[in-house]
Amino acid sequence: MKPTPSPQTDVVLRPLRPEDLDSVVALDRLGAGTSRRPYFEKRLQAALRYPKRHFQFALTTGQGLAGFLVARIAGGEYGRPEEVVVLEALGVEPLHRREGLGRRMLTGLEDLSRSHGIASLVTQVDWRNHGMLEFIDGAGFTLSSRLILERAVDRIPLPSADEEIERWPPLVRQLRADDFDAICRIDRRITGVERTAYFQRKFDEVLKQSAIEMSLVAEEQGLPVAFAMARVDFGDFGRVEAAASLDTIGVDPGYARKGFGRAVLSQMIENLAALHVERLETEVDRETFELQKFLLAEGFGTSQRLCFQKKA
Repeated sequence: MKPTPSPQTDVVLRPLRPEDLDSVVALDRLGAGTSRRPYFEKRLQAALRYPKRHFQFALTTGQGLAGFLVARIAGGEYGRPEEVVVLEALGVEPLHRREGLGRRMLTGLEDLSRSHGIASLVTQVDWRNHGMLEFIDGAGFTLSSRLILERAVDRIPLPSADEEIERWPPLVRQLRADDFDAICRIDRRITGVERTAYFQRKFDEVLKQSAIEMSLVAEEQGLPVAFAMARVDFGDFGRVEAAASLDTIGVDPGYARKGFGRAVLSQMIENLAALHVERLETEVDRETFELQKFLLAEGFGTSQRLCFQKKA
């Protein structure tokens, strides 16, 4: 993306650079009230590693940074069948608000999304963030068909005597590179879709990039029969506290309702508690009734954030 002068001759839209980090953190702090440096460091590093999957813009004037936008391509997380561009963070310097700078960055994101063959933008907003809600409404976003569910990181109760569980607890361990074929096979049996490319990215993220291992496998007689993949984030969608996001969970249909899903989720909760993470959340389609039933039974409830979408 080449730097683009705006109608205001001293404002330039260009890619975000590593040397912009301090300015981005300072500008974001004006809105968030606290520093989210670890989040922006992580996203800038990811953009350097996978430049084709991360879209990050800066708006600059003669006085410095006037705005920023952070987005990424996602596909497969939360069971999405198609790739989308996720708008994670956006900020404008207070003196330049209501001058159309946020809309200008969003237009740049839409143009870049279309050039990559992606037709949808998505984001999440807390319903109490009235300023951001006003912005995305004016930009043409609408409520999506997806729900955000969350639960406090507290212990999941042991199974009751009448539950169909052969052995508790099942063996749960960390994800390994040699689990790849088994995980793809389980997911294919559940979804009926081949998502190898998605799991290649997830395995790379889990095994090579993440310092916090939150992806687990449950075994039965040495065979992976259930899995869960999660990440701990520190600032996307305006959050100021650490939260874990459950991207994918699956149980081999031949081992359903035997406690394996609960086992991996329970161990994940224990691991998150040790890290002092207070909340685990996920995103589901409104029509995934069985998944919602499972999650609600395991202590999840409705989040205060809403999902929005927009055609690029």
